[in-house]
Amino acid sequence: MLTDFFSGLNWAGVIVATLAWFGFSSVWYSLPPLSSAWARAAGVERGEESEAPRLVTFLIPTVVFYLLASIVIALIAEGIGADTAEEGVVLGLGLGVAFGLIQAAITQMYEGKGRLYWLINGLNSLIAFTIVSVIIALFP
Repeated sequence: MLTDFFSGLNWAGVIVATLAWFGFSSVWYSLPPLSSAWARAAGVERGEESEAPRLVTFLIPTVVFYLLASIVIALIAEGIGADTAEEGVVLGLGLGVAFGLIQAAITQMYEGKGRLYWLINGLNSLIAFTIVSVIIALFP
């Protein structure tokens, strides 16, 4: 049953979508207006720290988490038969609103970091879910 879905996934598409998500988010959070606004809202201090621990503690787990989420998106896309750009956009926007914007809003409510924090994180999720969904839907 579920194993049939996994065997039917386009794993190359999942990997490309995962790397696209990581690339997009890396750019999103490093753009000067967004990066400084996000750091202020999140209360993150940017300092001169060794890059080696950051690779292990942040970057590798981030890629793994994006991979797991991309697999789930691919399972959903396969399950509903999304195989066009339009269907990918609809799926991505739906997932982005339901799981990106809403989760960011709930997190912001409890953490009280402000609307800008919600907006930066929520829009990142909305766009990233859409990118991943379109790639998965279109990947040959």
